Amino acid sequence: MIKAEIDITEPMESFCHFAKVGDMSHAMDAIAIISQKTSMKPSTVLDQIIEATAKNERYKEYDMACQILALMENERMQYKSRAAKIETVADDAKYCLDEIKKSGNPAVIRNFIEAVRSDLKQIESVL
Repeated sequence: MIKAEIDITEPMESFCHFAKVGDMSHAMDAIAIISQKTSMKPSTVLDQIIEATAKNERYKEYDMACQILALMENERMQYKSRAAKIETVADDAKYCLDEIKKSGNPAVIRNFIEAVRSDLKQIESVL
């Protein structure tokens, strides 16, 4: 079995410093560096930091890691919500296009074209 040792001392010290001064932006940068060096997901890195800081009673670092993790979860939920909305609107637009293919009536085609335009505007508003 291959054993690899990865030194994350410097980015971890940076995270601790930025957590103490309340600088979330730079603390997130330190998490990104740790994540890259360890090839772990940022959420996994944060989970491990939360666990270690809770045991060692390092409350500022614990609070910062919890805040960053909550922010990441919130963003993930927003992306999932946007993706679901886009998927629904795209399915609706596809249905309209299928109906246009079936119809020979110009008035019906015009209405479905307007519906597709509306669907595309909804997708654009989500992006």
